Amino acid sequence: MNLETKAQISRSTLTLLMAVISLFLLGGLVCVLCAGFNINPFKETTTSFLIAAFVGVIGIVMVLVLLNVATGISLIAEARIAELKIEPRAGLLQKWAIAFFATAIILVGIIFGGTYVSKDRYLAVVQANADEVLKENESLLAEMSRLLASGKPADFKRIYEIRDFLVSRRSGLPQLTMVYSGKFTDKLALYEVGSYFSGDVEKNTYTPRYFSCTRNLDCDYLNRFFTGEKVEVLRKYTIRDSQFLIYIPYTGKEARFILMFDSRNSYGKIGS
Repeated sequence: MNLETKAQISRSTLTLLMAVISLFLLGGLVCVLCAGFNINPFKETTTSFLIAAFVGVIGIVMVLVLLNVATGISLIAEARIAELKIEPRAGLLQKWAIAFFATAIILVGIIFGGTYVSKDRYLAVVQANADEVLKENESLLAEMSRLLASGKPADFKRIYEIRDFLVSRRSGLPQLTMVYSGKFTDKLALYEVGSYFSGDVEKNTYTPRYFSCTRNLDCDYLNRFFTGEKVEVLRKYTIRDSQFLIYIPYTGKEARFILMFDSRNSYGKIGS
């Protein structure tokens, strides 16, 4: 193999190495964003493909490094660099830097934009299903309001059964919790009827479970509703743990309550 061929191989492998390393760094940026914020805008199959591609890029980098080092050593052994008259094109490094950071900015936009679109679409689908179920079972909601005003252990058992029935009406509905209000030393207290019944009807006992709201997320909304203010449906999600929350208020003749649909989704909608 002549000297010029080796020089061309060295130059080509270096160029490819720079391109592959750029892809590796961009992939690392995506991993840091997804892991740091605990988000994932990709579906499971796309995520698996990207992980496999990321591992494959590491292998390609290793091969290119070995090939470049081998040709570089061969060139040094056979001729002086000055005699080859191989000079890098002017501004090449600056172009690489601009292309890298531009691609990085696009990737950041795709990650956060895809996450937002994914969650917004998911919330819309869940709310549509929930609205349909609640509209079909208006009489059960009125019964829950009447039972809640009564406050007997057997009545809370019935509320729990209605909650189970409602959430089972559609396969796409997430966890359902009924939030209601009470008083504790003249202060507003929030309680919930969730996935299990905390009482004993035979012993005529019921232990209410407190509901903990989150500041800047739902506390103000719940306080306004349970103090008599009219509110609309609240849709919220958290970025870090991919939690989806939909609060649907209901004002009955005897009592008012909130139906909260809660789900955690670790995968998004980008990809296959």
